[in-house]
Amino acid sequence: MLFTAAKVSHLAQIPQGKVEAASRVQRMIAQHDAEGFGRCSNITACEAQCPKAISVEHIARLNRQYIGASLGSEKVEI
Repeated sequence: MLFTAAKVSHLAQIPQGKVEAASRVQRMIAQHDAEGFGRCSNITACEAQCPKAISVEHIARLNRQYIGASLGSEKVEI
């Protein structure tokens, strides 16, 4: 979940990524689930073990984007 979240967060912050941010987050979560990866357990073990020092704050951003996209919100919070 951490790497998916970091990629979604990164792409949503660049101007070219804003156009399809809502559909991208939905597709990436669908693919994440299809590949059999688990959801975040909120114990931050992934952050502690991450060789790239990716913050779990990206997971919070991913969740906000995914909920907004699922509800049909035009505005995507970063």
